[in-house]
Amino acid sequence: MGTLTVACVKWGTRYSDLWVYRLQAMVMRHLSIPHRFVCLTDNEVPDIECRSLTSDLTGWWTKLELFQKLEGNVLYLDLDVVLTALIDRIADIARQDPSKLWMRDDFSYSLKRPRKDIDPQTRRLLGGNGVCNSSVMAWNAEAMRDAWERFTPNVTTELHGDQNYLTRLLWPDRIGFLPDEMVGSYKYGRMRNEPTAPIMVFHGNPKMDQLPRSDPLRKLWEAA
Repeated sequence: MGTLTVACVKWGTRYSDLWVYRLQAMVMRHLSIPHRFVCLTDNEVPDIECRSLTSDLTGWWTKLELFQKLEGNVLYLDLDVVLTALIDRIADIARQDPSKLWMRDDFSYSLKRPRKDIDPQTRRLLGGNGVCNSSVMAWNAEAMRDAWERFTPNVTTELHGDQNYLTRLLWPDRIGFLPDEMVGSYKYGRMRNEPTAPIMVFHGNPKMDQLPRSDPLRKLWEAA
């Protein structure tokens, strides 16, 4: 099946090179499967294997270039995640079933448990009654190439973000759910005293660099 590619995307100025180095270090500590680490970016990161972002997309929409530029089995991680334990189970999931894009059910707008209070404007931006979160994804590049090929620029004015497009395009037949207990939210989980997951997502605020220096997750991130 070839070497697993672990990928991230760095666009713009919010995240410095340090965030890429720390993510790479966390992956090295918590992934025992042989892999290569690749960063898609508009500004090359020294000592990291990089692929250039070449479209006119901005912000989180740039993540869609992942489906154009990579090969084989891919594990994608946002830069604003903290790894706390072994992630082999997630990294291996696309090899077991390469027919699907594996994503976490969204923390706010669940597909498993759709909210009944969604107003029409929000439903339009979501692209439906719920969405999958794209902070962590696993897939086989060849099987998901059409996620890029079927994308058109007008989508960026119709939907809130990349995860809404991917959900609308692939749900329900070609999306698989990553285990909830493997990917947790700092904002909606850890701050409510839920157990720490192997991958903790810092969507929205706070980010790891905004936490108190005594916070265990900030310490893990800074130790990378």
